Amino acid sequence: MKKLNFFIIAMCVASLSAYAGAPTGYYSAVDNKSGADAILTALFGIVGPHTTVSYDALYELYETSDNTADGKVWDMYSTCTFEHNKNKCGSYSKVCQCYNREHSIPQSWFGKAKPMVSDAFHVVPTDGYVNNQRGNYPFGECANGTRLDSRSLGKLGTSTFSGFSGKVFEPDDQYKGDFARSYFYMVACYYDRDFTQSPEGEKVFTYGKKAGLTSYAVSLFLKWHRQDPVSQKELDRNEAIYAAQKNRNPFIDYPCLAEYIWGDKQGQAINLAELENCRTSDPTDPTDPQDPQDPKENKFRLLPVSDVHENSAVLHWTDAKLNSYTVDVYTKSTEGDGEEQVDLLEDDFADGSKHKTDGYTAYNEKDGEGNCIRLGSGSKTGSITYSGLDLTAGGKVYFTAKQYGNDQTTVVVTVGSQKQEFTLTASYAEYQMDFSATDETAVVISTAESKKRAYVNHVKIVSGGEVVVKTSVEGYPMAVGEVLEHRVTGLEPFQMYYFTVTPDGAEAEEGVFFTEEGWTGTHFVEFTSTDCYVANGNIVIEGLEHNALLQVFAANGQLLLSRVSDGSDMQLSMPRGLYLVHISKQNRVKTYKVSL
Repeated sequence: MKKLNFFIIAMCVASLSAYAGAPTGYYSAVDNKSGADAILTALFGIVGPHTTVSYDALYELYETSDNTADGKVWDMYSTCTFEHNKNKCGSYSKVCQCYNREHSIPQSWFGKAKPMVSDAFHVVPTDGYVNNQRGNYPFGECANGTRLDSRSLGKLGTSTFSGFSGKVFEPDDQYKGDFARSYFYMVACYYDRDFTQSPEGEKVFTYGKKAGLTSYAVSLFLKWHRQDPVSQKELDRNEAIYAAQKNRNPFIDYPCLAEYIWGDKQGQAINLAELENCRTSDPTDPTDPQDPQDPKENKFRLLPVSDVHENSAVLHWTDAKLNSYTVDVYTKSTEGDGEEQVDLLEDDFADGSKHKTDGYTAYNEKDGEGNCIRLGSGSKTGSITYSGLDLTAGGKVYFTAKQYGNDQTTVVVTVGSQKQEFTLTASYAEYQMDFSATDETAVVISTAESKKRAYVNHVKIVSGGEVVVKTSVEGYPMAVGEVLEHRVTGLEPFQMYYFTVTPDGAEAEEGVFFTEEGWTGTHFVEFTSTDCYVANGNIVIEGLEHNALLQVFAANGQLLLSRVSDGSDMQLSMPRGLYLVHISKQNRVKTYKVSL
């Protein structure tokens, strides 16, 4: 966790006396233990027995466990300012309205069982709307996730971290270590419990007779644990919860314990005396480079779209301290009849019979993760071409790849006139391109430029099913230079548009906006009495006027529902996902983004 404000020195001085550490002998049962099971069994005996704090009492506990230097709620999902016990959620429709209690391990994963449901080490105060966006999705990393607005922290998108390709919620960098250590604690504290009572839970936890983490979760959380060391916030939180629950998070007291269970020291016997010196930084030193940083500073993100007309809009973003930005503006449509997909081709690079290559390509056995092919060299690009395919029903291209060394590699997938670029990461991740029906018969995967090499170790091409097609506005993608805003023109009225802003050499951010009919030239004419929120897993719309048009769009732009209101409130039961609820009447409009 990293966060810095003008109270930091006062915080550090005050917390020198607040952090007492574990009582003498508290962890003695783990001394000399080796092997994951033996260590976790010992920790289970130490931190498992504890006082249960009621779910309602958590709000009172947060006054000491999650309290900023100026006495406000310390929220890891937003930069909003909440007063303790004064801004608690009822209904909400946007960021910064209220805060509630976020289960970092969703309740459905363990059947809402006690005492996990109110264990303060994993139940934290967060902005209600961002909490709702996270939903029950696993934590992970995503390259082009959706951030609700400039005040929210974290984003929702498709996983780019090796081992899982579904939808994930990625917390802000400054809090990734906090959440990783919460998960480590939950395994130790509830080693006899089952966290796999939902499909999402099975992606993160294993369960036989004892709870454990999947290989995906181990790799992800160890990475976060190492990159974001224990901070003063966590030390103070550990003490406050210990005072209430009478147990501690051992991975805050001794961060290196994680290495003996899941990391580099597996199989070695623990020496408690050595663990005393294993922290990577001193969180009480305000000059330490690992000290917290203000999440509002030096963090690239999109800002709210402004000046939206029927045919234009202005995009805004924060300064990423880079030389240039590329903007893409596009619509999304769903094609296909939803019939079962047909596998056209799968290539694991065991031999070269399924593809032809161009430029520089070479098999490389030093990668250590099975067969793969290397695309590109220091002077040439590289490509793989799969020919003779029936692509007349549309389909998808899946490929698993990573960058070569420290190269910041862009890979391009081409199907006829359809192209999509992907920025690779240092670890293998699965990428996906949807393509619409075409008479072309070849799929090409290539590096975008020389000296930017890539490893590819799996390709799969399927035909049919529903396909989400991106169609860029004419002239986009566009390099816009060293600016922090850009006006988009040539748009269609009453249309949902998506856009990405990609800083030079960094990850893109995706946003969405409507071109509206209710623009007066200075502001939107809105329905002041209408409210939209989530309750009991349903979308609730209140205050609808008679003859108002209600439309619900999926995140990919597909219109799911269009209904003229009779003046009564509506409750919509929808599958879990992200939706845009749009209400219009004459020249008045209102749009809500809702996550189930």
